[in-house]
Amino acid sequence: MRKLFKYDVAISVAEENRDIAEQIVAALKKRRIPHYYYENDVAGSWGEYIMNLTKDAYGKHARYILLITSRFYVEKYWSGVELQVAVSNFVTGRPRVLQLRLDDTPVDSISKHQVYLEWKNNPEEIAGILKEKIKRQKHAALRRKLPLFICIAILIITAVISYYISWLPGRHRWPPLPPPQAEKVLITGMSILPENGRNTQKNIDSFYISNTEVTLAQYRKFCESQQKSFPPQPPSSDENGPVRNVTWYEALEYCKWVQGRLPTEAEWEYAASAGLAVRYSGSNNAGKVAVYNKQKPLKVASKEPNAFKLYDMTGNVAEWCDNWSDSTLSWKAVRGGSYNSKINPVNELDLTYRTKEHPDIRNPYIGFRVAWNSH
Repeated sequence: MRKLFKYDVAISVAEENRDIAEQIVAALKKRRIPHYYYENDVAGSWGEYIMNLTKDAYGKHARYILLITSRFYVEKYWSGVELQVAVSNFVTGRPRVLQLRLDDTPVDSISKHQVYLEWKNNPEEIAGILKEKIKRQKHAALRRKLPLFICIAILIITAVISYYISWLPGRHRWPPLPPPQAEKVLITGMSILPENGRNTQKNIDSFYISNTEVTLAQYRKFCESQQKSFPPQPPSSDENGPVRNVTWYEALEYCKWVQGRLPTEAEWEYAASAGLAVRYSGSNNAGKVAVYNKQKPLKVASKEPNAFKLYDMTGNVAEWCDNWSDSTLSWKAVRGGSYNSKINPVNELDLTYRTKEHPDIRNPYIGFRVAWNSH
């Protein structure tokens, strides 16, 4: 913290009364009180240097100015300069000028506040009184600043707690919130008539599908149970957000662990549309149902579900499907678009939009959900 005052006491005295000032200075030194007392011959030190020194000591850098006044004091030029500098820097509500009178000579411009009415050859007592005044003034200043210190401390503590909660998930001492309860949703089978250039009718048997994408917390439990390495996740990933960087084979292993499988493309598209003629899963307004054009995914089920009560079939993360995407069996189908997908110039969120990826590739934009046979 910056020190407010350079000196606790600055002494102003006429040349003829220096012997008294020196006794008080000696008593101040014994008490280790920071003080200013110019001991050289002032007349021989005339100039800009001594003027600046006077402004520094008797201006705002001294807590108290002790004026040792007498008939000589009111006659001296430098004493008058020191007096005027002291009174011109008066602080409201706190007397800075303390007068020690050696005689009854009146001194203009100062108040009646004084350490002693007259000198009684008592420098030790005067130094003790000054020390007590300094102590009380410091305590009063500290009390005035205490509310500010408390506010600053509260702000710092709040900032530290917010930092650990917001930027260091998993490293703070509180356990993460439990992931949303995954549910199996029954999708009743049906026949899909040819459209969009397709020339074959597709029959879909009834099946179950999870209402959310598989989360980090769910996949972590699988890895711990099966003693598998947890795939690296991007920074600031949420335990209740979709797991990413999972290969197609790893996704399939998880599905088998929960007695399920990956959905086929036909199953995925029908579940996403919920049998409705909509562009996105649950709406023609992407903003209502999809996390897209973002830097990272959100927690699962952050947007509205579709009519089958399925969340994030559009956006958040794209999802592995069971099908091969080509005749060479090199690529697996990926559907749904992800958090970084765009709708212009190509609408990557459209329910009919298809992408593909090698099954052994880890991709930060791809996750998955589970399907189950109904019998």
